[in-house]
Amino acid sequence: LGLLLRNAARNLRERAHAAAASFEQKEFLQTTLRSIGDAVITTDPAGRVRFLNAVAEQLTGWRQQDAGGRPLGDVFPIVNETTRVPVDNPALRALREGRIVGLANHTILLGRDGMERPIDDSAAPIRDSSGRVIGAVLVFRDVGEQRRAHRDLLASEARKSAILETALDCILTIDEHGRILEFNPACERTF
Repeated sequence: LGLLLRNAARNLRERAHAAAASFEQKEFLQTTLRSIGDAVITTDPAGRVRFLNAVAEQLTGWRQQDAGGRPLGDVFPIVNETTRVPVDNPALRALREGRIVGLANHTILLGRDGMERPIDDSAAPIRDSSGRVIGAVLVFRDVGEQRRAHRDLLASEARKSAILETALDCILTIDEHGRILEFNPACERTF
């Protein structure tokens, strides 16, 4: 009887230790997902939302408690920027195809709050230890600021070109080695 009790106590300690380790690992993974700077949404195998981090909540306009269990398409509606046609959701595609999927360029996220944000994203299936797909993870970011900076750069380049082409004075640019990089039509006429 004593041996039986000792074995039972040892089994209980091992189970408690395993449960604590499992809880600690789950807590660590949840904290990691919450801490990532990009938006993260995870789904179950049917494409229902399981988790949103704070960045995903901000960009989608959905809170975790409202989004949990809803179809991903409700929480993450995306359309083509120019045609406004709905875009195939990369996470649902990752679930169907069992592979990593990137999003097409010029995709807009339609937030619950009415905001439209240009995004870049990718999705991957989540697999269990046996390789079975048990969900998907979607990682995305707002690329609006990048697009504005690119448009500003293009506008600046266009202004510079217009100035170079129409200036009456000679304008010549050189690099640090004294090599001519560009010169305007007035410079061509003069030299």
